[in-house]
Amino acid sequence: MSSSRFSTLLLREWLQHKRGWLLTLVLPPVIFLVLLTFGEAHGLPDMPLAAGLLPVLMTMLVVLGIAAASIGFQLPGLARRDVQDRSIEFWLSLPASHSESLAATLLAHVLLVPLAAVALGFGAGFVIAAAFAVKMGGFAGLAAVPWGQVAALALPGALRVAAGVVLALVWAAPLILLTMAASAWFKRWSVAVIVGTLVLTCTILPKIYDFVLVRDWLRAQTKGAWNALLANPQQLADSPEQIAGIGSASAWQWAIADFVGELHNLASLQMLSGLTLAALGFYLLVLRRQRAG
Repeated sequence: MSSSRFSTLLLREWLQHKRGWLLTLVLPPVIFLVLLTFGEAHGLPDMPLAAGLLPVLMTMLVVLGIAAASIGFQLPGLARRDVQDRSIEFWLSLPASHSESLAATLLAHVLLVPLAAVALGFGAGFVIAAAFAVKMGGFAGLAAVPWGQVAALALPGALRVAAGVVLALVWAAPLILLTMAASAWFKRWSVAVIVGTLVLTCTILPKIYDFVLVRDWLRAQTKGAWNALLANPQQLADSPEQIAGIGSASAWQWAIADFVGELHNLASLQMLSGLTLAALGFYLLVLRRQRAG
């Protein structure tokens, strides 16, 4: 796979979706600031450190959640985008394989956009935290927040979430790719096919025949993806009041231990089955593009 060719495919995704991505990532923090300007700040702890740290982490997670929801809505359409807009002939004329085109689309939407959401949410969180501090205590409240300590504690959390995004996508890969494959093959009937399959395998069959294999597999895969993002946040602090006693070294220690613990879970039959199904979904997507071309 040529790196320059793959970079061109990634650039195509940026040029085609940059407006939507920027709106998705930038608009939520802007709305938060506007609401804060005309509203009131309630519910934040009185401690300056916690009052600065919590908005940073909450903003990052909210922006990431909104980006993930947006991506989830777009993925089914991406599976058949080039066929719908009749650009498949153009892309077939370029020296790029179907697998390269699909890989670039998935990398841009499923990995790079969430990582950008974490980075942008982290940076915007400091702006919102500063606005909260001014709202609650004026410029004296802003000066009272130990911003260096806030950054030292927030950075390990942000890097843990960013690393968790990568692990979570490994767990979610079979769900993402099989959903996209269903959308590519069944088109407008894909939603009915997916919902019908889930109802049959997760509701009807377990009740009638006690067949719980698919249901239990989906639960385990979803739990793995969720834990990969943040497995044990409560081990760092059970309440905002405990944040004041946390040091930077403890935060880094927690982030590394939490991540390494989730890395160990990758070596499992559950993960192997998921990667096998993900490979099947990717193959079905490539096959559908080949037939469309």
